[in-house]
Amino acid sequence: MPTGFIKQSIEDFNAQQINFCSKIGNYNLDKVADEEIDDIIADAKYLSWEINTRKSYVITAHSWTNYGNALFFGADDGLDAIQPTTPIFEVAPPPVHPGMRTRFSNIAANCKSSTGFTKNIGIDLGISATVTVFVPANGKPMVTSSLHVGHPFFRYVKGEYEGVQIYKDRGDGKGFLKFDKAINPTYLDNTPLPTVGVAEVWKYKFVFLYKYEEVGTASAAEEILVTGM
Repeated sequence: MPTGFIKQSIEDFNAQQINFCSKIGNYNLDKVADEEIDDIIADAKYLSWEINTRKSYVITAHSWTNYGNALFFGADDGLDAIQPTTPIFEVAPPPVHPGMRTRFSNIAANCKSSTGFTKNIGIDLGISATVTVFVPANGKPMVTSSLHVGHPFFRYVKGEYEGVQIYKDRGDGKGFLKFDKAINPTYLDNTPLPTVGVAEVWKYKFVFLYKYEEVGTASAAEEILVTGM
């Protein structure tokens, strides 16, 4: 039973169901029976109701737990405690049998075996995975920064690249100069910090490396205030 295209979380799967139901009528797929479509529509409606109802219960339980804690642990301020409101739940749609993933997988298989089915149709229905072609020249590093024991620490998404070339501007008027390379998706700049009590702004840019060459576009400049310790 092929299920690799099925979303893993309940909420994402429900969104996948809803998308499929809203678009399946646009196509004439000869291996897909009307009864199958009706079953998927019923599944989507019921799962949407289950998700909303479950969230209401979770929110209510949290509010009532806080209410109980306030009654038990709180100080008497002369006012009555305010009881949480009880949510009004939606009316449940007709119940369905377990096995939504199997039913969705089966109707997807019937779609794919139908005359005239194409990959674009599958992508539109959310039952075929999209393939992103890796183009090294399109890369631009996404970097986050923080301090680790006073030193600049970076994380970036490496993907299919070999690493990044790092450029650094120490604020000495020389601008960005080639500084170091990072092969791992994290990098710590262990350059000696300024004199104790002195603060400096260090700036960094990152460029992806692919086949030992810089490719793509440089990241946005990361500015970090470092202080001598």
